[in-house]
Amino acid sequence: MKAKISVLIVAAALLALPAAAQETPQSIVTAYDALADTILSVRDAELGFVAAMLDGHLHAAKTLMSKGDVEGAAAQMALFANEGDNNIGGVRKRLLEGGHHFNADGEEQGIYEPGYVIVTREAKQALLEASKELRLAAGDVERLAAWDKFATMAKALLGGAAKTLGAG
Repeated sequence: MKAKISVLIVAAALLALPAAAQETPQSIVTAYDALADTILSVRDAELGFVAAMLDGHLHAAKTLMSKGDVEGAAAQMALFANEGDNNIGGVRKRLLEGGHHFNADGEEQGIYEPGYVIVTREAKQALLEASKELRLAAGDVERLAAWDKFATMAKALLGGAAKTLGAG
């Protein structure tokens, strides 16, 4: 009887040995998990950066608008719509060439222009239209209407980004 139990114990141990050998060591799993956290946090950092940049353009447009500088405000509105100037566009191009597409699925569906993080194609067109309307406005009522159109959309886009960052 003791021999049978010993054989069963040895057999069970031998059967368990290959299973244990086929398992990835926990230290490698932990390191890979930490790397995944780092990679995913870069997305949040990019979203946070672009949101801060856009918030800066919104604030600048509002300040210029309050000073009566319609052209300056309209220019800041256009920078918001384009997610930055040509220098930022160069960085976006570099990221795209490196294979980084923040909104790859949205780009594929035509929702986002390549490399854009927050501003959709539809929003961009509406924001640029508001900027144009501000420049062409003949009076204060038209200027205020153009500003309100822009500010409402800009705040909604930034609010969506804030919710995404809060969820991450």
